[in-house]
Amino acid sequence: MSYMRGNFRSIINKSTIRLNSTKVEIESSISTTNELNSNLNSNSVLNSNSVLNSKFKQLNAHNIPFDGPLDQLSEMTENEFNEIINSSSKPTLNREEILNLKFNKLLNLYGNKDKLKKQFSSSSLLLSKFPNLIPSDSSLPYTENELIIRQRHHYETMSNLGSNIKKIFKPHELILKSNKINNISIKKLMSSGAHLGRSTSLFNQNFQPFIYGNYKGLNIIDLDKTSIYLKNACKIIQGIVENGGIVLFLGVKIGQLKSIKEASKKCNGYYVSRKWIPGIITNSLENSKPRHEIDMEDFKTNRELNNDESNKIIKPDLIIILNPELSNVAIKEANQARIPTIGIIDSNVNPNLVVYPIPANSNSTRTTDLIVGVLGKAGEIGLKRRLQKVKEYKKNLGMESNECFTEIEKFEE
Repeated sequence: MSYMRGNFRSIINKSTIRLNSTKVEIESSISTTNELNSNLNSNSVLNSNSVLNSKFKQLNAHNIPFDGPLDQLSEMTENEFNEIINSSSKPTLNREEILNLKFNKLLNLYGNKDKLKKQFSSSSLLLSKFPNLIPSDSSLPYTENELIIRQRHHYETMSNLGSNIKKIFKPHELILKSNKINNISIKKLMSSGAHLGRSTSLFNQNFQPFIYGNYKGLNIIDLDKTSIYLKNACKIIQGIVENGGIVLFLGVKIGQLKSIKEASKKCNGYYVSRKWIPGIITNSLENSKPRHEIDMEDFKTNRELNNDESNKIIKPDLIIILNPELSNVAIKEANQARIPTIGIIDSNVNPNLVVYPIPANSNSTRTTDLIVGVLGKAGEIGLKRRLQKVKEYKKNLGMESNECFTEIEKFEE
């Protein structure tokens, strides 16, 4: 654009000089037009040359003085003038050099692709943790090591996303991390569903003292009474285990095995699951098994038993029944052998079946897991107290903590 404007400025300057002169020289005008044609031919395309040549041929044919181009230019429209200017070749301003530089940079980047890949892998935080990892080619699937690293990276980056959920129910904590009776509140009992009784059509009249009300055809159990009777049962099991008694857990429903197994381990007792075989207590002599004597630390004394001791009936000192309505045979045998029982009594069961009832929902596994966990924790406290008393007793006798009483008896003999 600047180049063409410079040419037109020179033409206008020459024409103004000749306007002041008195002589008109046709040859100079012709030479000037030829010069203009030559300049236009060198810096424009064929279409623009045809337009200009047609204009200046008219001037030369009629021998118009050189003052005419100004009039012709003034008579041109704006589109014609812009067409002449835009049709001329513009200066490149080193465009070819710039394109060559960009092309060379592109070639260098493509040629150094492997080098850039190694540089990226070394700078990556994830791959820098595993310097011995050999990454697979992009055209091949990931190796096992790469998949493991990707899964770990995905877990580290995505595990904290989403909602932050608090105070959720974890069933295993009721069994493995059971609470003490002092930590059991009405809120926890209600969250476990202990207040939900059976249908009002199945209501047992003897369960009336433990009823809080009715709701949508269900009996609602009074959880204040449940908490009181549960504390009483914990004191009983704690005292029996502390005095060296045997505790037996009975759960015949599916899903109660794990809870009674963990509770029996805590108080060093026994458990029966799925089915109570009739005659376990009343016909125990017919199924004789080898017997041995244990001390207060539950270790064998290795003392030989006489005939009376070997024929003695061995029975548990306490039976904890999770579903008394399904264990009528076990309750009858316990009553016949004068064994105290603790049972979780629902609204359709007579509380007089067991000695120490606990009014609660016996149909809910979550409720039974909570109550059995509390009872097992109470038995564990009684066992620790017994072992602590034995330890103090040994200390008063001058015995070591790991020394058995049988060794002292042999030494005295």
